[in-house]
Amino acid sequence: MTRSRGARPAAPRLPSDLFSELNLRLTAGCEIDHKTIQGDFSDGDFEGLQVEDSRIVRSSFTAADLHRLRLTDVVVEGSDFSGADMEEASFTRVTFSDCRMSGALFPRARLRDVTFSGVRLNQVNFRMIEGERVVFDHVNLRQGEFYSAQLKEVCFFDCDLSGADLSQVKLPGARFHGSELSDIKGGEYLRDVVIETAQILPLAYGVFAALNIRVEDDRDADVGPTASEKLSKLGKRRT
Repeated sequence: MTRSRGARPAAPRLPSDLFSELNLRLTAGCEIDHKTIQGDFSDGDFEGLQVEDSRIVRSSFTAADLHRLRLTDVVVEGSDFSGADMEEASFTRVTFSDCRMSGALFPRARLRDVTFSGVRLNQVNFRMIEGERVVFDHVNLRQGEFYSAQLKEVCFFDCDLSGADLSQVKLPGARFHGSELSDIKGGEYLRDVVIETAQILPLAYGVFAALNIRVEDDRDADVGPTASEKLSKLGKRRT
């Protein structure tokens, strides 16, 4: 599948001499740098935590309070942030790979040069996030909430966005190549975005339904099927 080059996120600038500390203790508001973080920090209170020039590997932050978390030049691998509260977080040059982040909360977060690869983000809360140069690659975003999100130069490659809420979003130049767009809400707000030919019908269902557009060939009929119903039948015939 051909993908546009686009504006790729800048990679984290990691030092070569990271220090791995056993039994590293994290507390609210602490600052961590030049370290490899590994451990179970589930249900912890780490509000205001700042991590720079570091790696987070095979760690668990399930249901942790990470309000106003700040990550700068950080690589996160194989970790679990399911249900974690990262409201008003700030990520700059960060990559998440092979992580579980189901139901994580990111309202009003700011993302700059961030990549999510092979991550489970179903039912994520991305309400009112802002950012630029963000890539979602092979990410599960089913039923994710993007209400009023503003992202520039964002790419959704081979993602599952079925059932996601995109109401009031501003995603100029966004690319959705290879992604599942069925049953999304707020499709009418996807202005100035790029999709593939195969995505036209799935996206049209939601857009037509939101605009209450109906398709009726009989000019004398009082009520006809909605456009989404008509398109659905057309799609089944083609298959």
